[in-house]
Amino acid sequence: MQNKHGSMRNLLGSLVTIALTGGCSHGVGDKQINDNHGTDFTQSKHPVTLVNHPKAPAATWQLVWEDSFDGHSINRRNWSLQENCWGGGNDEQQCYTRSKKNAFVQDGYLHIVARKENFTGPGDAEGKSASDKTLPYTSARLRSLGKREQKYGRFEIRAKLPQGQGTWPAFWMLPSKNQYGTWAASGEIDMMEAVNLKTQSDAAGAKSGTPENRIYGSLHYGKAWPDNVYTGQGVSLPGGISPADGFHTYAIEWEEGEIRWYVDNIHYATQTQDGWYSQYKSNGELVNAKGAAPFNQKFHLLMNLAVGGSWAANANDKGIDATVFPQTLLVDYVKVYRCSVDRWKGKGCATRGDQAIHPEGHQPPAILVQDDSYADGPELNIFSEQLNPALAYGSYNPVKLVSYQEVEEKGHGKVLQLIKQNGAGNLYFRAPVTDLTAWLSQGELIFDLNIESADKQAELLIKTDSGWPKTSDMNVPLPPVGQWQEVRIPLKTLFANTNRYVAGNQADPAAIKNLLVFEPVGGAMTLKLDNIRFQK
Repeated sequence: MQNKHGSMRNLLGSLVTIALTGGCSHGVGDKQINDNHGTDFTQSKHPVTLVNHPKAPAATWQLVWEDSFDGHSINRRNWSLQENCWGGGNDEQQCYTRSKKNAFVQDGYLHIVARKENFTGPGDAEGKSASDKTLPYTSARLRSLGKREQKYGRFEIRAKLPQGQGTWPAFWMLPSKNQYGTWAASGEIDMMEAVNLKTQSDAAGAKSGTPENRIYGSLHYGKAWPDNVYTGQGVSLPGGISPADGFHTYAIEWEEGEIRWYVDNIHYATQTQDGWYSQYKSNGELVNAKGAAPFNQKFHLLMNLAVGGSWAANANDKGIDATVFPQTLLVDYVKVYRCSVDRWKGKGCATRGDQAIHPEGHQPPAILVQDDSYADGPELNIFSEQLNPALAYGSYNPVKLVSYQEVEEKGHGKVLQLIKQNGAGNLYFRAPVTDLTAWLSQGELIFDLNIESADKQAELLIKTDSGWPKTSDMNVPLPPVGQWQEVRIPLKTLFANTNRYVAGNQADPAAIKNLLVFEPVGGAMTLKLDNIRFQK
């Protein structure tokens, strides 16, 4: 969750529906960027409640180090505290401080306390900026960077989570060195996070009075922000009990090519290297990292309690309820193990349960030749019978609401069909970085459109962008259902628009990354597209 509070979770709510990448609030290195962890996690179509069938970890796990917080102060051999008012890169409202009011050891527990109070501090992630910023909450973020770092193993935390609208606790990991580039190309592992516990649940089908009780485990990977992606799984504890009502043990087991998530020794999720990837630049050329990258390097631990931000403030009851603070993330212990069977690859110590879900990951997008000469000339064909070989298309599909395919259509030949349920997702045409400035004076976007079905309130949004949030978008007038109609839009009109969700942002026509995006919003829609082109 790089925004995490420093990682990069993607903008929530409506913002998530338009982003091509997802993320948390994270950073890279621990240099956080802008996370963007969206509310699409909370839009799960099928919330999962676990059954209480735990399996004890293998006896072959060897304890490497632990912190039981039995002393009178935070052990500086294990942890350092960050101090900044950066806001995690996603508008979180806390300053992280080194004050004993926000992080202290007492009665055998680590207390990470978020308080309603103004604080002024450095406005950058590393706390080095001369430009100060003031935020209305304080909290703490601990990390083991440069102190306790490890590749592969079992990582555990026993903790009692805070509750209330705007709370966002997390236990997670970042790479100690950005071997594959900045966040999230070098990866992020979220072992446990939760938002707004005990508020009204916004899970699909949740009845009024149903409290939020889910926890989440996820991975962030792909390319450097904003071209990052993530895959995660949310679950409720057995019986729907709240993680804010007592202590629970959250863990991952990480071996070469596989990461597993546990709560109270219940194995609830697994991700493998066939569902993650890393793309980075080597000698100026984009390449696919090999093997289990980016999750094949040393990572360090982080613990923090954020307030608000793109995920928490846009989920459940929305915003921040100031009356619930102070709130505390209470940690009993942290334990880190190594697999004694295979120290170097971490294999041979796995505990696997029958409740584990294998979330569908992402495949690396095609590496396009960085040559924008395809955009020269009086016509730029995007799709007509087939995709322009200089381009690639795909879908942003965080909660599996989007499907697309090429189909035969009488009188049109091969066309693109896009089916989208109500929620986050779109169809995009990825390009090598392209200069379209020569198209602005006389160029038009032209395509044939057939709306097969649409909810009453559904609209069709088209966009072009030079990397989120630098996006220009507009609504397309819809033809009558079942009728083909040609749509013509002057490119200067499209590019004159701004990002409707993030004020002050607009696509740069000299550096376009996503040539065109089709995104039904406001309801379900099925449509067909043909003869998509730019023409002067």
